Amino acid sequence: MDTNRDQSYGATTFGPGDEKFGAFGNQYEQRNEFNTMKRPNRIQSSSGVALIVVLWAVSLIATAMLGLTAIMQRQLDQELAALQNARATLVAESGIQMALHPGLLPGDMKIASEQLSSRISEGWKTGTSKVPVHFTIDTQDMKGEAGKLNINALLLGDKGFARAVLQNLFSGWEVNLTTSSSLIDALIDWVDVDELSTGSNSGTEKNVRNGPFEKVDELKKVAGWAEMEKEAREGSKGVDALTKFTVFGVGKLSLRSAEQDVIEALLGLGQGGAQTFILARLGQDGVLGTPDDLINPSLMIPTYAGWEEKVTSEEEDLWRVTSTGTVGEATRKVVALISRKSNPPQVRARWSEEEAP
Repeated sequence: MDTNRDQSYGATTFGPGDEKFGAFGNQYEQRNEFNTMKRPNRIQSSSGVALIVVLWAVSLIATAMLGLTAIMQRQLDQELAALQNARATLVAESGIQMALHPGLLPGDMKIASEQLSSRISEGWKTGTSKVPVHFTIDTQDMKGEAGKLNINALLLGDKGFARAVLQNLFSGWEVNLTTSSSLIDALIDWVDVDELSTGSNSGTEKNVRNGPFEKVDELKKVAGWAEMEKEAREGSKGVDALTKFTVFGVGKLSLRSAEQDVIEALLGLGQGGAQTFILARLGQDGVLGTPDDLINPSLMIPTYAGWEEKVTSEEEDLWRVTSTGTVGEATRKVVALISRKSNPPQVRARWSEEEAP
């Protein structure tokens, strides 16, 4: 009776692998086989992702190490370059010290520099290798520089006096009054510390230093200089304006070497007012710069009191010394203006080649 109840209600239980179970038994077996095959694939997929992460991390570390190596090499190169630059500067400075020796003349400098180069190169090495050292000195006689107008001393002093001197000078060169007046305003604005225009042209305060001229060539940058220079050159005297000025010296004009137009402008003599002085200055041999030169200021009649403070009867023995030091691939230049009239000689100014006037 129980058997009939089971058959009538279809409650018979089935087991996997039993053929009499038909389609239901086959579906059960297939599902088990699918799950069994899927597990290894999941394991392989996780292992692949881990490998990719490891490789990525290794590549990052390798890149970082390469970057660190490059940085260290760069720092090493910079330190080596800094060392060679410092040594090159020392070599260049030694040339200036050599030029200060009172017993050395310009003709002795070449031989002395060659001997110094040889001795220095024997002592300097990088590791086990000798560092090539080259050292040269160039000397230029600056005789006559004191006979030029010191533009800084002039413009940084009394502005009214500076304007009068420059106006006298430009007038003697046949420069138009309007041109010269505008240029003088611009020159004053170049050196004064304020940002206010001296004249009516506000453009004179544009692109200026607001401090002393460091190089004579800077005069070419001043507004109106080119026009003045052109008029002076094309005038009957054919003046080269730039050669009349200097940035060296103490500001006193040397009557021993100054040209007539500069003397007349500074002392307010008018054109021809210094001609007698200039002719007598040549002495009996008629040659300027010889021992018999006659410096007699009484032959001139300056127009203002205190003019004696603006001039001198002496001429400084100035040398412009350019000392170049090369160590390895580094080269440095030091330039000095040396007065050899004093004993011992003294450095009046010193600068690097990049700043040289």
